[in-house]
Amino acid sequence: MESATNGVIGYEALSAAKSQQFIEATSFIIDVMLTLVATVLLGWPKNLTTNMAGVSVNSFQNANKCWRDPGSGYFAYVTMECDGAHRSITLTRDRRVVGEAGYDTGRFGRNPENEPFSQIKDKKLVLVAGNGIKIGMTRRQVQTKLGNPNKTAVRGNNNEFWCALYKRSDLKKGEGHILRNTYIFKNSKLVEISISLDSVPGCGDDSLSDKGWPWTKF
Repeated sequence: MESATNGVIGYEALSAAKSQQFIEATSFIIDVMLTLVATVLLGWPKNLTTNMAGVSVNSFQNANKCWRDPGSGYFAYVTMECDGAHRSITLTRDRRVVGEAGYDTGRFGRNPENEPFSQIKDKKLVLVAGNGIKIGMTRRQVQTKLGNPNKTAVRGNNNEFWCALYKRSDLKKGEGHILRNTYIFKNSKLVEISISLDSVPGCGDDSLSDKGWPWTKF
């Protein structure tokens, strides 16, 4: 009887593992496909991506939602401002950043104390962007794959954070879009990714300015 029970438990564990592998593979394939579509239709270079964690900044769905991966402790959150003129996806473990974005990090799976959109839901996340860049990669690995960034900066009390910005615009006569991919490294390991798509003209001067780099919080 005990042997049969152990066999059932083992089978269930194996099935769950295979199911999780399928989810991760499917999510990554979707991200890659969305990136290819964006590259063809919008003309973005291959080293830039519009997708991460199964979400695309080209889409108006999943606006102002946040998920937390219980296994890795990573958060993925989507923001949309100015009626969709400014859209972004961020993958981070920094609770302070998530909280500043309006999400209640102290109430996982429970009703938020503030606005309904501030609720965080548990979800297995694939920590890979649509261009194949993965959380945990080294600075050298990322630069080898993407080339040299448009801008860099060093932050932190001990200069432990190195930040790289890759961006491209499709502006014509002062109108269009600017796509930004930002990578933040701590001690040469990738710890945070942010993807943003801004319409021009948008709200204020945010569309053209790089002052909104995620590393301004360090």
